[in-house]
Amino acid sequence: MSSLRGKSRVSFGYKQVNRRGNSLKSTPKEFLNYPDEQYIDFNQQINKKRLRDRSYSPKPNKQKKFKQENNNHNSYSSSNDFQKLNNELLNHYATAKQLESTFTMKWKLCEDIFSMFVGIVPHLGVYLVGSSANGFATEDTDADICIVISSYPIDQKREAVKFLEIVRRALRKKIFAGGCDLIRARVPILRFTDYATRLKCDVNINNVTGIRNTDLLRFYSETDPRVAPLVLTLKSWAKFHNINDASQKTLSSYSITLMCLFYLQAIAQPSVVPVWQALLPDRFDVNIPVSQLKRNDEPKLIWRSESQQTVAELFIGFLRYYAKDFRFEKHAISIRTGRLIDKNDFLDHDVTNYGDALLAIEEPFDLSNTARSVYDDDEFERIVRVFRRSYYTIDKTNSFSSILMEQFE
Repeated sequence: MSSLRGKSRVSFGYKQVNRRGNSLKSTPKEFLNYPDEQYIDFNQQINKKRLRDRSYSPKPNKQKKFKQENNNHNSYSSSNDFQKLNNELLNHYATAKQLESTFTMKWKLCEDIFSMFVGIVPHLGVYLVGSSANGFATEDTDADICIVISSYPIDQKREAVKFLEIVRRALRKKIFAGGCDLIRARVPILRFTDYATRLKCDVNINNVTGIRNTDLLRFYSETDPRVAPLVLTLKSWAKFHNINDASQKTLSSYSITLMCLFYLQAIAQPSVVPVWQALLPDRFDVNIPVSQLKRNDEPKLIWRSESQQTVAELFIGFLRYYAKDFRFEKHAISIRTGRLIDKNDFLDHDVTNYGDALLAIEEPFDLSNTARSVYDDDEFERIVRVFRRSYYTIDKTNSFSSILMEQFE
């Protein structure tokens, strides 16, 4: 695997760690249960899981369409106060964003983990995923790492947990990981802190959907220079008001990001970003093995926005849309199609929700609900109030700090 040391520039994105042969090591018995690689139709796997009493098609022409309002409201770009807000948001982004040196340290950690299992685990791949690799990371973002041991789906409750136990023992022997807590979630993770860098890390096994959406979001973050500042600003705002911690019946940072991207592609006029999965269906085909995903293609060379709105205008427009216009009880958000879809129909076909979710945001590859943790009525109403109070406050003050002075309840 090539090292990142010595490179003058580290670009956002991710890549699979290069494979290295090692014929000197024999395969331990723990790994002998994994058969040889076979190509698999991922669409078939997804559809099988999503079938209930009738078939569900993700094709755009079978989704219900909804007329969306033009959200290009009064432009404030000539206002000195509004320019101050724009500068405030850009300065916040410059201060909060992940440093390239931190990104490099995370990749070095991926190299270390890869070196522990190369030649032992067949078909090994180690990926840096999530915000750390898609361009939406802050300096305190944890390092999310996906270890791929097969191109076909594995049982997360048994096989993934078994492999994470092996990883935990290996990390302890290397004596560079503290904690090493195994968390048995829907996608189980191994959480530890790297002694050398003090990085907090979450390791999962074969979560190929996470790799795919990291690739897709990287594309969005690099499409337009306004996207990353807007997303990071919204994530900071959501964190301050405690509405982006999925473990507390609220939204994840990923869900906040998808809400923002939907606004930029479907509501802001002109659009700031395209519907990439519709524009480049072959590039984002779910049947492509993750090991064959492209690494260096540049979205800004393929598509360019005609929008002249500033980050501040887009920020206020985002808050206004979800505070006043979006119908939480009727609609689900889909950046895969770039439009609203019927909420009830979406939830009826999402096997991860059990019909209890109050907010619906479609994961663009496995079509699950990324907002499934929002099922508590009181917490949901609080989230909506935060959107509304934030919008009405900043619309009057044109100051980002004005919505970070006290938590809205």
